[in-house]
Amino acid sequence: MSVNSGWLIIVAAILAILLCVVSLLMFFHIQRLRVKEESEKNIRKITDGLHIGAFIIQGDTFIYVNDRFCELTGYSAETLQQLKWQDVVSLQNSEETATLIRQLREGQRTEFEEQLVVIRGDGSRISLVVKCQRIKGQHSHYVGTADVEEHAHVKDETDTENLIDPVTELPGSIALRRRLDHETIENPALSLALVFVDIDSMNRVNDTIGREAGDKLLQEAAKRLKECEGERVYHFSDDEFAILFKNRTRSDVKMHIKRIMNTFTAPIKLHDIPWYESITMGVSFFPEDADTGSKLIESAVAAIHYAKKNSRGKYEFYNPGILNGLRKRLELEMDLRHAVKRNEFTIHYQPQIDLKVGKVIGSEALVRWIHPVRGVISPGVFIPMAEELGLIEEIGEWVLRTACKQTKLWMDQGYSFNVSVNLSPRQLFQENLVTLVQSALYDSGLPAKSLQLEITETAGADLFVMSQKLQALEKLGVSISIDDFGTGYNSLNYLKQLPLSQLKIDQSFIRGNRHDQHDVALVRMIVALANELDLQVVAEGVETAEHVQFLKQTNCALAQGYLFARPLTAERLIDQLGLINSQISETVI
Repeated sequence: MSVNSGWLIIVAAILAILLCVVSLLMFFHIQRLRVKEESEKNIRKITDGLHIGAFIIQGDTFIYVNDRFCELTGYSAETLQQLKWQDVVSLQNSEETATLIRQLREGQRTEFEEQLVVIRGDGSRISLVVKCQRIKGQHSHYVGTADVEEHAHVKDETDTENLIDPVTELPGSIALRRRLDHETIENPALSLALVFVDIDSMNRVNDTIGREAGDKLLQEAAKRLKECEGERVYHFSDDEFAILFKNRTRSDVKMHIKRIMNTFTAPIKLHDIPWYESITMGVSFFPEDADTGSKLIESAVAAIHYAKKNSRGKYEFYNPGILNGLRKRLELEMDLRHAVKRNEFTIHYQPQIDLKVGKVIGSEALVRWIHPVRGVISPGVFIPMAEELGLIEEIGEWVLRTACKQTKLWMDQGYSFNVSVNLSPRQLFQENLVTLVQSALYDSGLPAKSLQLEITETAGADLFVMSQKLQALEKLGVSISIDDFGTGYNSLNYLKQLPLSQLKIDQSFIRGNRHDQHDVALVRMIVALANELDLQVVAEGVETAEHVQFLKQTNCALAQGYLFARPLTAERLIDQLGLINSQISETVI
């Protein structure tokens, strides 16, 4: 026998052995599959015959439910297998359930038994006792049972507490979400249009006239919307309504929007006062803009926010760019929440010039946000955002303390400066404002007479409360200034009721046409009025030598603007003080 023949015999033997091994492995694998399939059939036979609901979840999705579970929840098995558990559990239980499942997944517990409220397919609620445990050897598979709690009562669509808003007597957000889930899952070929309607002045009515008037406004809005669109109308949240259309074109929806707008042209009676209300609307379409009910709502809300950003009293159709813009805003909001801790804020100081003696006597502290990626963010962007998010108190405190410390440092260096710090309306009504100002002065060592607090006119503000707060600040020795005087609703009331020491003329009056007799007359009148009341006057927006000469003729005391200097960092202000004084010599003295 040759050597080659021997090798061939050996190779053939090895291949035969491998073939046997593979065959055995395939046999055992097929047997396991058959056993698993048989087990699953047995499980289904057993669970389908149970009088309690049974389910299996993989990740967040139902992969098996028995007939009883379908009966309890009011969904078909096919529908449930397209839903996540979050879509079925009531909002009041969703966070709790997510925590329990996370603990199962992370091995912190092996099972749980909880009473949960489940939203049924028809929008009603049912209280179930749910038992759930992780399947051994499976990281994200959970098996569970559900049954009606003893003495539990199934709440149907007539449950006004959960489905009907008691103020407007319209179906609420839960009813809308259930309706959308039903339509988008059971009738995916259906075209839907969701119109969100926002009552623009709702918060202002609540704050200025009262909650009772706010409820009256909601009731009247609900009445007008229902008269216009019938059973399509839902009350989604505090100041938002929703209208759901089926199989309507964009042209059809525009026609309905115009009709809705027209219903709000007539005034609404609030405490016998005619109130003219405007509405802003956002529209999204299924399936073009969203493939689920939740996303359809999200898109309509995004459209309404975009419409409000541009102009109230308008409407906007959703497009993908809107949501991207809102996501960028959300990212900016998240960054703003950490900006103080990350030392991303800085203060620029704009010098204030005494026009009578011709020298710098102080500065206005202006906060700036230097974002590490986006660069300088305009105060016009982040200040309203901070007020909306409730961050303005934290930012305002940082500005106050920093400005006081810097001004005291300048004093120690021989510069006799005062400092003006702006207070937002939210800060003005802060409970601990007086204590905070006192603390900032004490910690910095700055004399109270060197601090000026600037407030803006706030429509509907409680002048009595403001007066008490400002009088307490005045007792500390702090001066109070009203910013942008003449542009608000309460200018004369502020002069009459608040302990002011200074007025700041809005820059629009200064930068206006010097040949405009109305602007000239207004500036002269404001200065004359201030002098009569023994109030100091500051003119903002001074940009030319002509502005300076006009202000000196009217006996205006102080000025600030680009003619002398832009807002500068503390270091640059001192560095450029020589240039600023030269400019003062040329234009003032």
